[in-house]
Amino acid sequence: MLDYFIIFCVGLLSHLIGTLVGGGGLISLPTMLFLGIPIHSAIAAEKLGAACSSLLNCIYLLITKGISIKDISWLFALGLLSGISGGFFSVKVSEGTLTIIAICLMGFALIVSFLGTKGFGDKEEISNKWKIIPTLFGVGFYDGIFGPGSSTLSLYVFSSQNIQYVKSVIYTRASLLAWCIGALIPYISSGKMIWLVAFSLTAGAIIGGQIGLKLTNYIKKEHVTILLRIVTVIMMLQLMI
Repeated sequence: MLDYFIIFCVGLLSHLIGTLVGGGGLISLPTMLFLGIPIHSAIAAEKLGAACSSLLNCIYLLITKGISIKDISWLFALGLLSGISGGFFSVKVSEGTLTIIAICLMGFALIVSFLGTKGFGDKEEISNKWKIIPTLFGVGFYDGIFGPGSSTLSLYVFSSQNIQYVKSVIYTRASLLAWCIGALIPYISSGKMIWLVAFSLTAGAIIGGQIGLKLTNYIKKEHVTILLRIVTVIMMLQLMI
């Protein structure tokens, strides 16, 4: 019972942080592995938690922020395709190879944050969707395979288009919802899901995601850029240990 409460708390903390700057999966997954939960079951639980948290986030945003389904429908379709692709590919990739890929992605994102973008801008709409579709597909594919850091990478993609921070969070949550729904198909069909673990993490993820979403209105974009870089460095160090 204590382990399930710990998992609940970890879900809350990881998705609070994950909503703001990404990287929440590198809090929840190592904790579950430390508690003796098999790697595939831990990933499956994280996907369910992220899917439910993102779903409620999207519903809240559609109601309170004037976001229409049309605004995020293309992101959802793209995310669903990439999440399914990554989920089915995951069974063929070794953990070592995946770690190397993740470190390279985090390093690239960190370099881009210093050299390739000025941070979050003031734009509300993406002017050239086709320019970022391949990158977003790659991020969703990675999320389907493993996941930690995908929200951070997504925020980098939208900041490179000078999109507002809050709008970038909205786009990222919509993408994450699709990634996780797509990835859950192979993870559940494999029979690796431990439902009590998944439900405990999901309960915390829902609460943490809602708290994080409300906090986005009080964080300045300059502070977000700094937090993104800090989280990216921490994720890279943790992956290399």
